[in-house]
Amino acid sequence: MSLRDRVVGALAHAVLRVFFRRVEVVGGEHVPPRGPVVFVGNHGNALVDPFAAIAFLPRVPRFLAKSTLWRNPAVRPLLALAGSIPVYRAQDGTDTSRNEATFARCFEVLEQGGAIALFPEGISHDEPALQPLKTGAARIALGAARRPRSRAVAVVPVGLTFEDKPRFRSRVLVRVGPPIDLAPFVARADGDERDAVRALTDAIREALAGVVLEYASWDDARLVDAAVDVFARTSDAAAMPGRGGLGERFSLRQRFGAAYERLRAREPARVDAVRAEVERYLARLERLGVRDDQLMARYPRREVLRYLRGRVPWLPLWLPVAGIGLVLNYVPYRAAGLVANLVRDTPDQPATFKLLGGFFLFPVAWGALAWWASRFGAAAALYAFALAPATGWAALLFHERTESLGREVRAFLMLRVRADEARRLRAMRAGIERDIAQLGVLDHE
Repeated sequence: MSLRDRVVGALAHAVLRVFFRRVEVVGGEHVPPRGPVVFVGNHGNALVDPFAAIAFLPRVPRFLAKSTLWRNPAVRPLLALAGSIPVYRAQDGTDTSRNEATFARCFEVLEQGGAIALFPEGISHDEPALQPLKTGAARIALGAARRPRSRAVAVVPVGLTFEDKPRFRSRVLVRVGPPIDLAPFVARADGDERDAVRALTDAIREALAGVVLEYASWDDARLVDAAVDVFARTSDAAAMPGRGGLGERFSLRQRFGAAYERLRAREPARVDAVRAEVERYLARLERLGVRDDQLMARYPRREVLRYLRGRVPWLPLWLPVAGIGLVLNYVPYRAAGLVANLVRDTPDQPATFKLLGGFFLFPVAWGALAWWASRFGAAAALYAFALAPATGWAALLFHERTESLGREVRAFLMLRVRADEARRLRAMRAGIERDIAQLGVLDHE
């Protein structure tokens, strides 16, 4: 790995480890450690998607990006640093003949054993399913594989699943699938290149479907997620609340989603009845102010005391440090959020503006603080520049943990104050669990 790749990867990793509360990577072993690779991914979160791929894939790829991004003075330096390759799209009013140079650059990177990455959907979107794929990824992969000095090219699907993509400090799952075997498509291209490109594009679509979650609507996504909660968290509940990792839930959500669509076509009345009951259950949970995992937790006294001992004593110790961090970082934090709210056009963009806003605004604020402190000497300036991010990180963790503690304490108390409603909800949930089992959701696979 080149020095630039190491720097780019480390920078993206550091930024996104702050932006996301938790990152899960599944299937990294599918990425070849050497040789040419074409990563193909879904594209539902604008510039956060390439940041995530660069940060958390085992290899740092050169990303293909729409040429209009180079017009943005804030983004242009990042594109140059990452070695991104421009794509000229007809809908942008650009000269598409310049894509010959784009393809040539991709072939050059792949011939050198490097990796490139692109989003075959061609657009960032906020739809709950993959959009129709463009043929560019297939054309690049086949073109590279058929060149005289070609090496075995691996086409690797990458799925990005965001827990709550506009929200700062949410979770993300990076799921990597097995490489697509190019050999039959290369052989097919010798007879009919267009047919081979179409067939490989279909294969890429199928591979991506294996690493992403797809639904007919966002309402369906929410209901399937709730059904998975009910199915996965039976009456033999955990001692304390907790939803588990995104990776743990992915396969079950994918299987439930596919089964839901099949069953809705075969038994629409029964499925609609269960759906309506799940919707009522979710609405009553929301009114009570608790989550499903909180409702079903047993809360044994020993575990509750252990939870409190692990969180409460350190609060007064961290409060002064967090207070300093809040004062030093409040302005850039609020400014980044304000920028995201003012300039976003579509639901897939807020996270990008928060990320880029923070990427530029926080260092500017820290630099301004160091400049002010420099009147007391160079050491004071360096100390101030180091103090701001360190205490800012402490303030962020303090806020998260106190907020989480508050949510759990409120839920714990609410379940006792409204014990009758909690019992009714558990009975309602048990009925939903029986209905799901009777539908035989996972028996219809």
